[in-house]
Amino acid sequence: MAVEAPRKSFAAALGLLALLALLHNAVAKDPVCYDTAPKPRPAGVLNVHLVCHTHDDVGWLKNVDEYFVGSRQDIYKAGVGYIIDSVVQNLQENPDRTFVYVEMAFFSRWWDEASEKQREAARTLVKNKQLTFANGGWCMHDEAAAHFVGMIDQTTRGHRFLMENFGYVPKTGWQLDPFGHSATQAYLLGHDLGFDAMVLGRSDHVDLEKRKLEKGMEMLWSPSVTFGESKTILTQIRPDGNYQPPPCFCFDFEKCKCDPFQDDENLEDYNVEQRVEEFIEQAILYNNTVLGDDILFLMGSDFQWENAHVWYKNLDKLIHYVNKDPRVNVFYSTPEDYFQAKRNSNITFPRKTDDFFPYSDGWHSYWTGYFTSRPTSKHYAYIMTSLLQSARQFEYYQGSSLKDSDALLNLENAVGIVMHHDAITGTERQAVADDYAFRLHRGSVSAVSVINEGLKQVLSRSGEAPVGAIVPAGPEILTRPGSSAHAASSGADFVQCPLLNVSSCAFTEDSSKAGQNFQVAVYNNMAQTRTDHVHVPIGRTSSPPAVFDGELKPLVSQITDLDPSVRSDASQVQDLAFAVVVPPKGVAVYYVMYQNLPQNAVPAQMSKIRQVLANEPVAKISGGDLAMTFDGASGAMTSIENTKIGTSVNSSIGFVVYNSTVDNSDDGQSSGAYIFRPSGTLDVLNRGARGLNLTMVSGPVFSEMRQTFSSWLSLSTRVYEAKAWADLKWRAGPLPIGDGLGKEVSLRISSAVQSGKEFYTDSNGREMLKRKLNYRPTWNLEVSEPVAGNYYPLTAALSVSDESSEMAVVLDRACGGTSLKSGDLEFMVHRRILADDGRGVGEPLNETECGCTNCDCAGLRVAGTTSLVFGTAEESAQARRRVQAIKEAPLVAAFRPVDAMEAVKPLSGIQGKFPDNLSLMTFHALDSSTVLLRLAHMFQAGESAVGSKPATVDISTLFPGRKIEGVQEVSLSSNRVLNPDLGTTEVTVSAMQIRTFLVKHGGAQGAATAAY
Repeated sequence: MAVEAPRKSFAAALGLLALLALLHNAVAKDPVCYDTAPKPRPAGVLNVHLVCHTHDDVGWLKNVDEYFVGSRQDIYKAGVGYIIDSVVQNLQENPDRTFVYVEMAFFSRWWDEASEKQREAARTLVKNKQLTFANGGWCMHDEAAAHFVGMIDQTTRGHRFLMENFGYVPKTGWQLDPFGHSATQAYLLGHDLGFDAMVLGRSDHVDLEKRKLEKGMEMLWSPSVTFGESKTILTQIRPDGNYQPPPCFCFDFEKCKCDPFQDDENLEDYNVEQRVEEFIEQAILYNNTVLGDDILFLMGSDFQWENAHVWYKNLDKLIHYVNKDPRVNVFYSTPEDYFQAKRNSNITFPRKTDDFFPYSDGWHSYWTGYFTSRPTSKHYAYIMTSLLQSARQFEYYQGSSLKDSDALLNLENAVGIVMHHDAITGTERQAVADDYAFRLHRGSVSAVSVINEGLKQVLSRSGEAPVGAIVPAGPEILTRPGSSAHAASSGADFVQCPLLNVSSCAFTEDSSKAGQNFQVAVYNNMAQTRTDHVHVPIGRTSSPPAVFDGELKPLVSQITDLDPSVRSDASQVQDLAFAVVVPPKGVAVYYVMYQNLPQNAVPAQMSKIRQVLANEPVAKISGGDLAMTFDGASGAMTSIENTKIGTSVNSSIGFVVYNSTVDNSDDGQSSGAYIFRPSGTLDVLNRGARGLNLTMVSGPVFSEMRQTFSSWLSLSTRVYEAKAWADLKWRAGPLPIGDGLGKEVSLRISSAVQSGKEFYTDSNGREMLKRKLNYRPTWNLEVSEPVAGNYYPLTAALSVSDESSEMAVVLDRACGGTSLKSGDLEFMVHRRILADDGRGVGEPLNETECGCTNCDCAGLRVAGTTSLVFGTAEESAQARRRVQAIKEAPLVAAFRPVDAMEAVKPLSGIQGKFPDNLSLMTFHALDSSTVLLRLAHMFQAGESAVGSKPATVDISTLFPGRKIEGVQEVSLSSNRVLNPDLGTTEVTVSAMQIRTFLVKHGGAQGAATAAY
């Protein structure tokens, strides 16, 4: 034993040395150098463009801050700041690597926090075209519920950031996740932004399969009725109907279960040949859906690339090994390079001339519910978008600008974020919806302060400006202490009441109860004189007030008891209404007086309110151009007449309440935040023995008919003496759920208009598009959901027409709508749903007054005002566009106490005639001498013999007291110069066109003048 021991020790030592040698050889082996350089394009080889990206929602399951910093990992594992950190770092390790980023709300925040070293690295990567940007907006906006003004604003904000920090101009549209795609997106937010091409993520499941078979996933898209093929954009729809990598080629180990490339033969699970073959198989399958020898693989998805090292290491290997196969040529690419390759291939692409609505991803899964989801949020976003425009104008009046004031920064950010496709859509979780509302509110507080202070300044120096003009403050304009204008306007601060839409204003109610006189300053941000009405809630008092205009002339006014459905304390509050005339881009002052009344005072008149009797065959209200007839027995409306042209039509208005489908089977489909799937209707008519409860209100300013359909559904149809349309003031909620079913409520107007199966819906507030019941222009529709499958997105209007007349509704928020029967107009106003629809949000759309979703609390109450237009096609088109412009620009009313009246003439920021068919879309001071100006034509081609004509305006009329020193025409988002010097201030805007200018102005001038 003693002799053998050394031999065993020696043998063991030899074995150990051998093992160490083997390990040394393994470790010392030369590292693999992966070849990722782009190769020449050999003929007949399939070229695979790898475009690395991440899709980062600016709010959905978590709010935008939580997504950026990576908090609330219990909800979703995502930290966008770390994604950008990792991508920027790993791009620097290989000059062949590329990445495309989209959402500037996130990237700008990363930029603000980045070190100078990180910023310089990012600049270099952008310069080398490794880091590129697609879309480049503040968010990836929605295309159904978003209004074109908000869409353009958020895009401009992002494009300005890219230009200021990188000198970068995005060239590719990138709308991967919106749930359907609009005509406006193609010609306005695509072509007019200067995009060369666009990538879309979603298409109807039937359309998608048809396009795959026909190799039609790429097309020339020109859906504009007005511009046709003159505004065409090369567009791709993703063959997977989404934006994922090829199956199991995701290398984000937190979110995917795919195997990495294992290329070390000395280790287990070596899989290079297998992975190469799987990749080539996917490439060939993809190539069968498009024309040409180039295909686009998107490498990334929702909040992926937090560990860019893992992604790039595996993609480097993929490129290296796949390129050893002669069938393919794979490389890092960019969207721009891909579409340039397509254009160089001389392919004859198919054409598409319609939009991509409605979208469905299954036979019973129409994504038409989100058109209406969270209606109060949609309305709030609509109002805040307009408030931002007014506040921008007041920044200019105060002599401040984007560069020297951040007062509007919060509202700019909030409006930009809320255009996101999981924000304005109402498809976010309740906590995130609350966060969006908070951001809008926080921004509005500063914006309201800007306006209130601006009103004080403008009124106080009215005597120093050209007669009747508003000019911006500056050293050459001084308010003289002691002047009558200063004395009349430099006292108390103005306040605003954000809940006037539900007849609530603490200031006016308290003032009226105390007998305190108050001044009302009304601002109109439109470029046309506005005749409208102001409604002021006042406390019930023994003596009515009297109303005067700014020139101290008495006005007719009307006091009305509130409908009990408006407020729980309606008996304590009344509505004071009077007509106002406000100059373009201007302010008019009014007084509500309780004390020190002059002899010519006209006390407000009490409305006459009475119940319509069951034996009254005809009960009629009339005002302006419209008269509405109701039947006392049924309580229903029976006809509408345009008294101006002598045309009438049988018509009725009522609610339709759809029960929501609840289907929890494996392949079932429930209604939810995204999807509308009705299951029959609920009879809610409160008829009893005598039909609907019908109440008539009449007075000198307006008349209305109040219909009570149930305790949670009511409608007031109102006509004014000075309006050519009627207002439908509807209230819905709390929607009952005691039967265990959700409810989806629509307002339906039935008429004898012979519209057949055709109706018209707006596209993001721009063109009106023809729709046809149970029809798709691109494929043969198999009707599986006869209601939901015929709902379309509405942002502004819905109309039906025949040879002699048109009837239309104009909306105060986005919603879904349709015409299921000849002459019908149907639009949804409220949804309360108890099931989730399985599309990711993981929460029922059960909005309550408590803010909770799974609680024993009353459902949310919703109130809105929809306008009804009726007349000949020509008359109605002009009225419809006029009402749309008014709804897009709600009057701003501000209040403050006064002891006595002093004359203040109306003031306008426009000196001269502005065309009636042209909108002052944007007036935004970028610095002390530069204004971003957009002019938008209101009409589409052929819509109106008068309204569709080109509009010509002198830009200098928008700058009273200022000298115009230069006018540049720029692209829609102002990041490209189209004409460095127009050489004139007179411009013409054609039908549906939006023209954008940078206007340079100098100091004071005696009148509005141009330097050339």
